[in-house]
Amino acid sequence: MNPAERGVTTVADRATARIARQAAVEAAAPAGGHVLGAAAHTRGRGVEVTVEVELPLSAPADTGWMVHLHEHLTRRTRQLTGLAVGPAHLRVRKLDPLVPEPRPGTAERASPAPAGRPWSSRRAAATGAASAVAVLSALTLWTVLHEHLPGIAAPPWGPARSWTTVPGGRSLLRPAAWAAAAAGGWLILLALTPGHRRLLPLRCPGPARAVVSRRHAARLVRAAVTEVPGLRVHAVRLTSREVTVRAEAAHGARRDLRDTATETVERALRSMALGRAPEVRLVLRPARVPHTAPARRPAREGEDA
Repeated sequence: MNPAERGVTTVADRATARIARQAAVEAAAPAGGHVLGAAAHTRGRGVEVTVEVELPLSAPADTGWMVHLHEHLTRRTRQLTGLAVGPAHLRVRKLDPLVPEPRPGTAERASPAPAGRPWSSRRAAATGAASAVAVLSALTLWTVLHEHLPGIAAPPWGPARSWTTVPGGRSLLRPAAWAAAAAGGWLILLALTPGHRRLLPLRCPGPARAVVSRRHAARLVRAAVTEVPGLRVHAVRLTSREVTVRAEAAHGARRDLRDTATETVERALRSMALGRAPEVRLVLRPARVPHTAPARRPAREGEDA
């Protein structure tokens, strides 16, 4: 039979998602992980796969093991569906307190290298820009056709001018032009920056990339520094350049508490394998003395109670 007459085999997105889920289970189950869900979106001969997993607590720092899971997911999905998998996303939705055993072969992998933030797809900005360009192109084509072909109605430029004129004869065309220029500058800025400000890149052996959210990283730092005896943690704020811990010295020497807390925060940051280690800033205040109400003087006979 002619290969052109055999037809085309189409794999539904639901079936691809189930295949990707099973592939993730094969790699995550030996280390105590669980797969929470999977989704797939086919585009031509390629498919975009997203798998949500539940992993042990030390899994985000074990980027070598994450690379192994990513490679197994990509390879098995491509082998069973015949589609080019790209990209494949692994999202850690829940963490377990289990500690996985070291996997064989992870120590021999290439040393992880720092990587930048992944570039955002900017779907909202791209959709807005494409819509604006489409509207302007349609109006321009309408104007050209009205000038060269008889019988075509005139474009609504006249009513548009009356709409942009406020009472008093003042036109809004100049403010609208400034707004359009500002929107264009904003789009250029979005095109030149990666986005994903809430994500922090991890040291990960290529070609895979791993990131962690700033909120989750701050929670890990807070959980570590809370274990310091004599310290009451109030807030932890983490950015790509600095981590700020605000706490009170409940008891003990403040110098010792500061040194212990700083060392604990630095150890927690090293365990997360961040691509760029932020500076540690510890705001340590003395414990607040509880306010006690003054003793009430007993009323004497003949006085008002």
